[in-house]
Amino acid sequence: MKITLFLKTVFFCFFISNIANAQDYVYATPPKLLVKKYYKGYQKYVFPKNAYYLEKSLPTNPNKKATVDYTNKLQDAINKYSVVVMPNFPILINSKGLFIPSNRKIYFNQNSIILFKGPAIGRLNDIIKIYNASNVKVYNANIIGSRNEKSDQKGEWSAGICILNSSNIEINNFQIKDTWGDGVFVGSEDGNVSSNVVVKNGFIDRARRDGISITSADNLLVDSVFISNTFGTLPMSGIQIEPSLHKETIKNINLSNIYTYNNPGGIVVNLQSFSIKKSAQKEVAIKVLNYTDEGSNYSFGTSINDDESIKNPMGTITISNAVFKNPKKDFYWKNSSKYEVKVIFNKIKKYKNNELINTND
Repeated sequence: MKITLFLKTVFFCFFISNIANAQDYVYATPPKLLVKKYYKGYQKYVFPKNAYYLEKSLPTNPNKKATVDYTNKLQDAINKYSVVVMPNFPILINSKGLFIPSNRKIYFNQNSIILFKGPAIGRLNDIIKIYNASNVKVYNANIIGSRNEKSDQKGEWSAGICILNSSNIEINNFQIKDTWGDGVFVGSEDGNVSSNVVVKNGFIDRARRDGISITSADNLLVDSVFISNTFGTLPMSGIQIEPSLHKETIKNINLSNIYTYNNPGGIVVNLQSFSIKKSAQKEVAIKVLNYTDEGSNYSFGTSINDDESIKNPMGTITISNAVFKNPKKDFYWKNSSKYEVKVIFNKIKKYKNNELINTND
């Protein structure tokens, strides 16, 4: 590892540890009214006539207590049919997870729940896997991760829904709890990009890493999502925008109507990997609209560059119509006073001890 990369990594770890300390974290029950505002519960769909009911692939009188592993049977059917309806009862899924190929629609039924047994032991141990796929829609997802499993688990991976190098993806109306890694992951693991992705109308609680991680995306909309109690292993943010490699992409990122609650970090943007000497200067475009944070250590944070001699990223990060309520430490944390990326705050209301202390017009 080169010295500059090593120092950059150490600096970012210091930044994140300043935002989040799992040992000091106290879980707060998410307010029911807020959960209902963002996640509507089961939404009744008229399933398409060509929909295949996955229960048909299970044994007669299947186990409905999620104590029998049906992963392989479900995977075989998902590979075969383009429109599927999950069994109308809880299903146990093992560490393989479920791969969703291209051109698929996945409907969760009224009582459908995926219970992920794991164990999560490394990369790609995600639960719903949308890898190198296109034209995928997932409705009403209800997922419980392996965080509470007693088996030995390692690393910081295992997202509830993971979208890698994929395009034209929609995740609509979902609930994800207790994942070993992120609640939702959008991006790449190899420097590629996910594009034209919509993640909307959801509730994420008690993810161990981030509620939502975004590493490489072009034209991404995250809308109307409530994220609470993200803690366990760094970074521990409600939403973290964090490219891992210089060749990844952060463009046309739109976060709207997001509510983060009692997360060590609310929304955090880390662009450290875009600051290197030899490659072309990277440009980013991020918009945050109608964002509310309540009770995080920091409502918003940026770690963009720390060495003025290298090629730092440029572009804009715009935060408009935001409300920052009662942060435990401060409203905004940044690692440098000099950014080539413009961070623009417009119409920000700040509350301390539930009293309005400042309005930025």
